[in-house]
Amino acid sequence: MKLKECTECKEMTYLWKSKPALCKNCWIKISLSNQLKSKSDKSVRKSTKSSANRIKSVSDKKLVELRDYRKIRDEYLADHKVCQHPDCKNLSEDLHHAKGRVGSLLTDVRFFKALCRSCHRWVEENPEGAKALGLSLSRLDRVE
Repeated sequence: MKLKECTECKEMTYLWKSKPALCKNCWIKISLSNQLKSKSDKSVRKSTKSSANRIKSVSDKKLVELRDYRKIRDEYLADHKVCQHPDCKNLSEDLHHAKGRVGSLLTDVRFFKALCRSCHRWVEENPEGAKALGLSLSRLDRVE
């Protein structure tokens, strides 16, 4: 190998790449800086692209339903201050939907149960026991 001049640092050294003629150190510096530039360009493109095409986590229709639900829920919890579990006398904190939250059941007060946090957790973890106590209902039964 012959010593040649690096086009970047102008030193007489063994060349690492021939087009352009670069020594090893200059080639590494240039390639790293190019990689950093390309990564920052991609992240800028990604952030602008993803924000423009982002899918909403909650639809506009569901937002309206949830706003109405919050009002009904707060009124129900204000009227039912004590946990509705038969063996509990704690203050109610959560609203349990005995028949689920799908469709119109979200705001159907007939199936609401005001429960304290520990009883609500128990109802969710023990569906058969909750059904026996009347705190949960089968979703397959007819709504009258």
